[in-house]
Amino acid sequence: MAINVNRNVIDPFYRYKMPRLQAKVEGKGNGIKTVIANMVEIAKALDRPPTYPTKYFGCELGAQTNFDTKNDRYIVNGEHDANKLQDLLDGFIKKFVLCPACDNPETSLSVKRNNQSIQGKCKACGHAFVIDSKHKLSTFILKNPPNPPATENGNGEKKDPNSPVNEPANGFDYKENVSNGDESDGEWGEPTENEKLTANIGKLVIDKDLDKSVEERLDMLHQFFIAAKKDGAIKDTVKMLNEAERLELKTKAPILLADVLFDVDVRNQLKTYRDLIYLFVKDDAKAQRHFLGGIEQLIQNHKKELLPKAVFIVKDLYDMNLVEEDTILAWAAKPSNKYVKKDFSKEIIAKCEKFLTWLEEAEEEDSSEEEDDDDGLEVTFDERGKVGEVTVEPKTNGTAKLADKPRQEAVKANDSDGEINIDDI
Repeated sequence: MAINVNRNVIDPFYRYKMPRLQAKVEGKGNGIKTVIANMVEIAKALDRPPTYPTKYFGCELGAQTNFDTKNDRYIVNGEHDANKLQDLLDGFIKKFVLCPACDNPETSLSVKRNNQSIQGKCKACGHAFVIDSKHKLSTFILKNPPNPPATENGNGEKKDPNSPVNEPANGFDYKENVSNGDESDGEWGEPTENEKLTANIGKLVIDKDLDKSVEERLDMLHQFFIAAKKDGAIKDTVKMLNEAERLELKTKAPILLADVLFDVDVRNQLKTYRDLIYLFVKDDAKAQRHFLGGIEQLIQNHKKELLPKAVFIVKDLYDMNLVEEDTILAWAAKPSNKYVKKDFSKEIIAKCEKFLTWLEEAEEEDSSEEEDDDDGLEVTFDERGKVGEVTVEPKTNGTAKLADKPRQEAVKANDSDGEINIDDI
């Protein structure tokens, strides 16, 4: 059934139509996803690449998206209703399709590399406009500009100037420039299955995947983790880490691991995959924050089962050294809407209040002990609670001892020389 592109127009004879969005939910548990069955047809009606509205859904829903252009499959992770996605599509159309002057959807987009802006032009009224650069989708469009109209080559054939055959990554296609005769140059070619490069030589091979946007590389790594779990290779920690580092996503990878590895049985799964996760988050506060964001999304996806257990889950992260104390306290002090809605983040934090209070009090006690520690000297007291003058014996054991004197004399001495205040003790 066709509907108006601009659904604010109720004219049944409106010339700009598009098919109603069709969504199909696949999978279950942690692997549930929503496939936009007719995204190609919708995108064609809007004259936009199908990746744009799909990525827009991901930005608005805070969900990962996947594109399988060969099979025309455009996927948003999680379970999403078709009507909700249709409403979100209206937002995409308003921001990235309709002309702001005449509300006509017959517009085109182009990317200006010199000032990193997205320009729009209305074919109906001629109005030129600039797309809001603050929206997350704008970053994706800048890195993945719409293809310009195909031009004819000298033979009268159509060719796409954006084709990877005509424009190889970084201006050099190493597949086509491998020497056929000189063995010394062969190591620069793409390695075959039987050819293993050393670690240092491997770094010299041009990796076209690094030319892709962060979002595309995240999708690639997400699919890699899913396939590894399915094949039973997810516990190959070195392989998982190497792939994340190859795509330069080691810091962001923990949020993907949380999505792939965990479901309602997260507490037991944390024990199973603790060593793998630790490799990614060790001594990296940003990676730990991304991992906490993945846990927030997990709790949101299984709210009924996991929200009451939030305090135990966060404590498990602390006990297993997966998230450090400072990172947890910073997360609790400043709820964010980066991973889930801020209100839900606050709800999770509220569930963890007792544990957070315990952490804060433990931190205060540690700080107090550090202030009382005087250059590593140990102060000892006798069993009767008497306080004496502090004396340090000459480097025998490095321990300061208190000479036995009456409490009254000690107080008097301390008041006079200011070394120890009895009230502080």
